[in-house]
Amino acid sequence: MIKIENRSPEDIANYGRRIGEAFAASPGIAETIPHDDLVKSFEIITEFYYRMGTLYATSEKYEGFLAYWDKNTRQPLRPALHMIWRMLCEIPFKSLLNIATGSNEQYKKLYRKEKDYIAVSMVVVLLAYQGQGFMKKVLELPFAEAAKRGCPCILDTDNIQKVVKYEHCGMTKTAEKKMAHDITLYTMAYLPTSA
Repeated sequence: MIKIENRSPEDIANYGRRIGEAFAASPGIAETIPHDDLVKSFEIITEFYYRMGTLYATSEKYEGFLAYWDKNTRQPLRPALHMIWRMLCEIPFKSLLNIATGSNEQYKKLYRKEKDYIAVSMVVVLLAYQGQGFMKKVLELPFAEAAKRGCPCILDTDNIQKVVKYEHCGMTKTAEKKMAHDITLYTMAYLPTSA
């Protein structure tokens, strides 16, 4: 895995569009948001993770992307406000409501009593590389960090197919919650033996 640094705004926008395309092809909340709105939202979100310093890629080929941090990481105010402003200006209100439904971060509530955890906020394998084992490669970095700290690595997903993939990678489903639009949000955890 490589940390995405020193890239142009055009590069970051391109990564975001490719990430958005991969999410748009997945069942779940993505089906309730117009394609172009979803892709644009991931362009904005990817820029936020880049500005936050939490965006990683599998390699210089960019097969997959990841954004993660620990429980005590504080989101920097300026990038967060910039993301919110762009979302409000560039995404129609109805789509924003659906996006907000899918970004509940259920794991924060479930694991709030944990001393520490590694939170994976975005994990994606681009369309051209899906089905080739890259999901395990994308998750290696946060799993290693969780093992080093002896804490869980957690994420939420609204896609039952991804639940199966995450289980194959070593995660366990720890909770599920019914959301709007007949969507279920699943919380997944990787629990290293020392956690």
